Amino acid sequence: MLRRFDSIKNCGIFEDYRWNSSVSDFQRINLIYGQNGAGKTSLSRALDTLNTGAGGYANVSITVSKADGSDPVASRQKHIDEFDRVFVFSERYVRDSHNFDGDTEVEAVLTLSNRTVEDEKRIEVLKGLIETAMTEFATATSEARASAEALENGYTAIAREMVNVLSRAGGEYASNSNYNQGVVKRKFAGSHSSWALLDDARKTADLATVTSDNKAEITPRSYSLTVRDELRTDAVRLLSESPVSVVLDTLTEHQEAVSWVERGRHLHEGKDICIYCGGKLTDVRKWQIEQHFSDEVERVQRELDALIREVKGVQASLTGLLGDGTLAGSLFDDLASTYKAEHESAKKQVAEFGEWIAGLLKALDKKRSNVVGKVEYEIAESPEIDGSKLEQLIVNHNERVAKHALLVKESAKRVELHLLKEAEDRINELAEDAKTKAMKKDCLESTIKQHNEEVASLENVEGDPLPSAEVMSRELTRILGRNELSFELLSDGKHYRITRNGAPACDLSTGERTAITLIHFLRNVKEKSKAAKSKPIVVIDDPVSSLDSNSAMGISTYIWAETVAKEHTEQVFLLTHNFELFRQWDIQIDGLNGKRGPSNSKGYTSNCYELVAPHRKVGGGVCKRVPTFIAWPPNEETRLKVRSAYHHAFITSVRAHLAMADDDSMETKLDALLLYPNVLRRMLETFLAFKYPTTAGKFTEAMRTAGEQLEALGYEGNADGLRLHLTRFTHGYSHADSPETDVAVNPDEIKSVLVSVFTFMSVIDQEHFEGLCELVGIEPTDLILRAQTVVDAQKYESDANDTPASGTEYA
Repeated sequence: MLRRFDSIKNCGIFEDYRWNSSVSDFQRINLIYGQNGAGKTSLSRALDTLNTGAGGYANVSITVSKADGSDPVASRQKHIDEFDRVFVFSERYVRDSHNFDGDTEVEAVLTLSNRTVEDEKRIEVLKGLIETAMTEFATATSEARASAEALENGYTAIAREMVNVLSRAGGEYASNSNYNQGVVKRKFAGSHSSWALLDDARKTADLATVTSDNKAEITPRSYSLTVRDELRTDAVRLLSESPVSVVLDTLTEHQEAVSWVERGRHLHEGKDICIYCGGKLTDVRKWQIEQHFSDEVERVQRELDALIREVKGVQASLTGLLGDGTLAGSLFDDLASTYKAEHESAKKQVAEFGEWIAGLLKALDKKRSNVVGKVEYEIAESPEIDGSKLEQLIVNHNERVAKHALLVKESAKRVELHLLKEAEDRINELAEDAKTKAMKKDCLESTIKQHNEEVASLENVEGDPLPSAEVMSRELTRILGRNELSFELLSDGKHYRITRNGAPACDLSTGERTAITLIHFLRNVKEKSKAAKSKPIVVIDDPVSSLDSNSAMGISTYIWAETVAKEHTEQVFLLTHNFELFRQWDIQIDGLNGKRGPSNSKGYTSNCYELVAPHRKVGGGVCKRVPTFIAWPPNEETRLKVRSAYHHAFITSVRAHLAMADDDSMETKLDALLLYPNVLRRMLETFLAFKYPTTAGKFTEAMRTAGEQLEALGYEGNADGLRLHLTRFTHGYSHADSPETDVAVNPDEIKSVLVSVFTFMSVIDQEHFEGLCELVGIEPTDLILRAQTVVDAQKYESDANDTPASGTEYA
């Protein structure tokens, strides 16, 4: 389906048209109303030249989609298959398709089986061309497929290489399910401005970063160890201290038994017999032992014990201080090597420290075994273990862990852009080759299709056109309301003759010609759609122009039956300047199954539009008529109320009045003159027929009757002047044969005439006028005269007695 005209160039007044995004898209049924000069013919001509032969698509961009609205595609000034289904009925079709000036013959809808010799020869030639083209097509198809596969394989190879090299970076590079052929294809279709090759050093560094695993953070720890400053001093003092006591003679000779006796003395309290040897313990011997281990001795022992515990604690801390060095495996590679070197250096410090603490502990133990004796041991200055460099390596590692993801991402992106740039020339060559071979294949396919279509047309022996002639005759009778005209198949089997009462018809009227060509057009569209096995898109421009009411209603009904009621048409566009036809179709759309408008779910989606062409300033400040689609009506309430030409004429008049109030330029006045005074006369005629039924059809008499009541109804101005002003204007300029501005009309006059019409209607029937204003949504005081200008009644009486236009009457 056609959805919207994105742009139209050089098609009548559609010089540089752009679709208004606020206007709803086209649906299956599209009803377009426009006054003469609004651009309907230009629009239908643009649609009529969309086929490949005419090349009109070069000036038009249309968005199309499937019937359900899916898969929208813009043609962008190129031919698309959708255009082959567009059929346009217009004055041009009537003029170009049928010559009614001579013999009243039209081309047959169906091709008969009576082929000519030339047709047979052409078929043989075509079959030979088809056979040759088919052979070439098979080869071209194989080559196009191989070329397309080579291009796809090129994309796949890049994707695989990208994942192989960058998968360690994760994210989009993690696997080919993330970074696949489609991703590469989209990147080649987009901008290449950021692609750049890397030098070898930068590439190697980035790859190293990408392939490095991130590490876990390591809990900071201490690798340093020192002892308190006073420990050496305390040790030297205690080792040299000798507490005063009575030294047992036996312990003097047996120093190794001192600690044994010290422990045993507490076990012999209250005993006279030695539990070790069974000898007798005298009181004297007990006193001697107690004196040997005096309070001074116990003090020294306590201090030694405390110092020994302290030294052993330091010795224990030293054991697990550096660990086994396996922590290096948790560091980044470059930090790990530095860690190992520093760890070896720290191990030497630990060994040195260990020797010092072990020697000190041995001396203290020796002193503790005999506190009264001196221990000769030279204690060196206490060493220390400095693990600050190991500790800093852990800090550096943790900082790098926090930034590792960003570094890897940046490096991976640089490598990706490098690989894309590296493959750019190769892919471009493959893409160009695939495009060339695909175009060759498509060209051959199009040639074969055209040849086959021509053969099918020449060989078509199915169907008898006589039933179609009969159907068209019946439709013509129904439309015109008389059976004097009919279709007759000629003996050549290729044409119809139009007959009147059995004899060749001559001097066909405009309505008869329109009816005949429209019937033939719609039957032709139907038969072509059957052959193509696709539903057509039908555009019909002003089908009831210059027809009497009976014919207009018949044609309207026939178009509706063939394009809406039946299912062989996918989409229809009806363009008309006849508001009665527009109104009837609007009412019929209401009667369709389902909800009205685009949301209809019964297959009858629809939209109504009004096509207007006001003057606008375009490039360079030049004023031109600019066609514009607007939604009709402005709201649903108005649709229900505005179901008559009278109401629409009032709305149109108000619109012109407001436009001139907003812009008093000559262009705006000319816009109004394209529509008036015909619109004003019809509106006044309807208004007066409603107000004075007995004067229907007698416009001047009705105006005189109304004028006589103006003063009685409170009109303070010159009642005769107002009446004659309007009578003269509508008589003098209405019923024109062309929408073009008559040079006799003063553009400045239309503004005052509009206000005079509104004032006239307001005075004659204020309640009626206010009701119309309520419908439009405007205050009555915005339309009527505020200060009455004196009008020369004698002048207008003279004007009114001038020779009237055809079909008019004067006072």
